[in-house]
Amino acid sequence: MPAPRLKPVSEQVIVITGATSGIGLATAREAAERGAAVVIAARNEEALNALAEEIRGKGGRAEPVVADVADMAQVEAISEAAIRVFGGFDSWCNNAGVAIFGEMEDVPLEDQRRLFDVNYWGVVHGTLVAARHLKGKGGAIVNTGSVLSDRAMALQGPYSAAKFALKGVTEAFRTEFEAEDYPISVTLVKPGPIDTPYMEHARNLMGTVGTRNPPPSYHPRVVARAILYACETRVRDLVVGGGGLMVSVMGRLAPKLTDLIMSKIAKPVQSSDQPGRAERRDNLYDAREDLAETSSLSGPPPRRTSFLLEAQMNPLGPAGLLIGAAALLGGAAFGMYTLRRPKPVPERLAERAWRIGRGVTRDAGHGIGTLGHEASRIAHRALGYAERAEREARPYAKTARKRAERFADRASRYAASAYDDARERGSDLYEGARDRGRSLYRDLRGRGEDAYEDARDEGWHLFKRARAEGRDTYEDARDRGWSLFGRARDRGEDLYGRARKRGAEAYDDARDEGWHLFKRARAEGRDAYDDARDTGWSLFGRARHEVDKRARHAAHEGEGLLDRVNAFLKSRL
Repeated sequence: MPAPRLKPVSEQVIVITGATSGIGLATAREAAERGAAVVIAARNEEALNALAEEIRGKGGRAEPVVADVADMAQVEAISEAAIRVFGGFDSWCNNAGVAIFGEMEDVPLEDQRRLFDVNYWGVVHGTLVAARHLKGKGGAIVNTGSVLSDRAMALQGPYSAAKFALKGVTEAFRTEFEAEDYPISVTLVKPGPIDTPYMEHARNLMGTVGTRNPPPSYHPRVVARAILYACETRVRDLVVGGGGLMVSVMGRLAPKLTDLIMSKIAKPVQSSDQPGRAERRDNLYDAREDLAETSSLSGPPPRRTSFLLEAQMNPLGPAGLLIGAAALLGGAAFGMYTLRRPKPVPERLAERAWRIGRGVTRDAGHGIGTLGHEASRIAHRALGYAERAEREARPYAKTARKRAERFADRASRYAASAYDDARERGSDLYEGARDRGRSLYRDLRGRGEDAYEDARDEGWHLFKRARAEGRDTYEDARDRGWSLFGRARDRGEDLYGRARKRGAEAYDDARDEGWHLFKRARAEGRDAYDDARDTGWSLFGRARHEVDKRARHAAHEGEGLLDRVNAFLKSRL
């Protein structure tokens, strides 16, 4: 597979779905701040237009597209808008998602299907559309998954299942693109708990006041950094947050224990007595309030850095720092050992050091993604350096110890002299600053007292003036009000008298008309009753005659049948 040609973010056109809230909003803003042109897609048209205006107002380039990723035609419209406005795109970020909290038995099937339409099929739609454009020019597809694709979370069953499916389809797309030699980088970003409006947007079927993320949570800007890193760097997976990774590892190493822990803590750690903003509640089928990166729920502030993510994005940074620190500590321990015991290192110490180094190498080899491979290579090199340093350090150990002792003595004398000079200089500076501060304080206090008296006199003058003007205005308004009240009362009484007279006349007319109609209806009802009674009695007589006739006929038939049965029985006996 040819290496994907990934541009720096500042030179890219990036498509972001779910761009009006949480991770998508943070990614859109950060991409625009770094110079990228963004095509932002979501269901909330008002929020989309506001975000586009915000980005343009800061000198950025943005094109809003109203779309529901569950609909393939609307996803294709996103691609068409990017091509029409910017001539194409370089990266496509499938980020849109919805959530449901509740037990599997309590979540209606139609709600589960809707969640899969967005969280799974939305990614499939986006990846298919993006691949058509990128397989010729190269680019990146970044899917926002979850650590719940490694270990399902109780009370988020449908969401976890969709993320499992998302992880599988991402791996399938990546493998097939490699087989077809498409120059496309496919990355799965797996965040742990992130402080976004996710909890407020989710449909809550747990019977609790509100929902929340299990701690610790991270700021969505941390995930945005991971997504933009994947847009310009070919990487397979990125995990955000050590807490989520720990749950994934526990699920693999101790699945039964993890099941037990989940069953006990799932509801307490995901329940909240804070309902959140009502305007954001439940966006499963319809868009709700957006344009917030973080939730409105109170609690500990979200973490703004993830050491795990930094280690994956900069394997030579944190990994090198850790291995360097380990080598430094190992060298110091070796130096102390040789200072105490100038004899050659015993064979058993060498064997033990080799076993430890081999274990470190083996553990590093099982690292995460590129970090594991890089750490393994660095570990082998560090072991070589340590062995070489051990061999070369022995002749210089005694000389280094003597030089260190002389240097320590000189440093001690210099530090004592410098401390005395600094203390005397600091005392002089302190006294000068204290005198200067007192002088400034007295000057400012005098000015403040003068300003206070001037302001007090001016305020009292304005108050008296306003009080006088207010009294005049009050009396005018009172007189005017009483005049209008009298006119309104007179007019109301006149209208009331006229209305009462008309009402009495209308009542008399209606009563007379009603009485006339009642008498007429009563007479017509009596005639109809007599006709119906006569007709009924006539029909009753005819029916009774017919019944008697048929009864006699049936009795006759029954007697004949009985005679035939008796005759048949006698013939048989």
